[in-house]
Amino acid sequence: MAMAMAGASESVCTCASLRQATRHVSRFYDAMLAPSGLGVNQYALLARLARLAPCPQHVLADALVMDRSTLGHLLRPLERRELIGVSISKSDRRSRLLALTPAGAALLAQARPLWQEAQTRIEAVFGAEALATLRALLTGLAQTDLGPCPRPPPAAPSSAAVS
Repeated sequence: MAMAMAGASESVCTCASLRQATRHVSRFYDAMLAPSGLGVNQYALLARLARLAPCPQHVLADALVMDRSTLGHLLRPLERRELIGVSISKSDRRSRLLALTPAGAALLAQARPLWQEAQTRIEAVFGAEALATLRALLTGLAQTDLGPCPRPPPAAPSSAAVS
């Protein structure tokens, strides 16, 4: 009985449901994009950068609803592969501008039909109208101000740290 109750409780957790759906769909997109050598996160980043570039890292992070450290982690392999370029802003020397390189634009063009096939297959299975509704709901949720989050209390020092 307790097991059923825990399962029922977990099934109404919005975060768990969103994460499960995201992992399921991401695996599908990753598999579809595999021939290009890009994962869905890299594809999404390159596609958004193609629309915004050149742009500062914080603008791209905001557009992807991602913190800058996570974005930086995703950018490094793309920069090593010379798919994106980083330059210093002429108007603010502290700001780094991101842009696709010609190699990045070419790989994005190669991957786009694979991504489109993934889109088409999901629409065929789930339904175009249902997906349009889902995207509208998720976009609304992503733009919703959920209010301030309380900060957790600072961690107590471990016994190893105490002398």
